[in-house]
Amino acid sequence: MPGTLVAFMVANPATSPALTAILETAGVTAALTLLRTPRPEGTAALLVSTYYYGREAGQREHDIKHAGWDAIQAHLGAEFLYGWSLPNLQQWLAPTCAAWVVAGVIVWLRSYPERGGAVR
Repeated sequence: MPGTLVAFMVANPATSPALTAILETAGVTAALTLLRTPRPEGTAALLVSTYYYGREAGQREHDIKHAGWDAIQAHLGAEFLYGWSLPNLQQWLAPTCAAWVVAGVIVWLRSYPERGGAVR
């Protein structure tokens, strides 16, 4: 079983960031809820998405600089997704989608009692 999971994660490099983003979004939502932040789910999803975007953009900028671009071109290219590889896009989009799905599920679960179906 563990070997199968490792093989799946190697074959699908966006899986690990997506799974991690699920936990991060839930954790940040819990922390923001305790701090009584308005819209903690959306804020958490935005923070997680921004973190993964920055991580991939930073790696892309580093790669572009080593390809011979000057610093400004490399920064702008990384910021506007120019020259991003498919794995870079997948490792940003997968956790972003996972984070927003988790945020949506949390919002849906929180609205459940309001619809008259509260479980006691």
